Amino acid sequence: MSNISKISLLVILILVSVSMVYAANPNQLTEALTSDLSISETNLNDEGPSNNTTQVNSRLTLPPLILVGEAELDVLWFDVYLAKLYSLDGTYQPESFPIKLAIQYHRDISAAELIEATIEQWQANGLTESQINRIKPHLALSWPDVNNNDTLSFIIHNDKQAEFLFNDKPFYQLDDAEFSAAFIGIWLSETTTEPKLRQQLIGAT
Repeated sequence: MSNISKISLLVILILVSVSMVYAANPNQLTEALTSDLSISETNLNDEGPSNNTTQVNSRLTLPPLILVGEAELDVLWFDVYLAKLYSLDGTYQPESFPIKLAIQYHRDISAAELIEATIEQWQANGLTESQINRIKPHLALSWPDVNNNDTLSFIIHNDKQAEFLFNDKPFYQLDDAEFSAAFIGIWLSETTTEPKLRQQLIGAT
């Protein structure tokens, strides 16, 4: 038998095997097709951040910062995280940089859950769908899965540069002022869904 015939026979056998699997479980075929379509749509529709983004091994230079305030977030009887805000002089002034928000988690939370919660908070803060679509691609790069006692810090160095630290190690850097304002605004915006937590963070209580 020629090599071409052998290859053709092998392809036929593979196709028959696949057909038998999907015939036994037609839902599996539907799920596979749906998954492929979803991936294609994601690749076509997600243009990604318009500005420079980097996953890095070295931190940006940061002067010593002073604690402004801290607050615990509790949902029902669950402790979710402890948030701490730092600035150069220990006071909070909007648009004054550098500023650092450190969040120590008290429970395990997946990156997918964190991304979903972030988008929900942006919606609650009044961001439009087009604004969210522009900046949300950063989330897949900046949110890791977190476990109890992990700390994720977000530092805005100036009106352009910002970075995420995971357990005090460099994780993700970006140059996107729109994202930085929206992300820190979840905690510090006057439209935040947690006004009491904001007051404690900015030292207003």
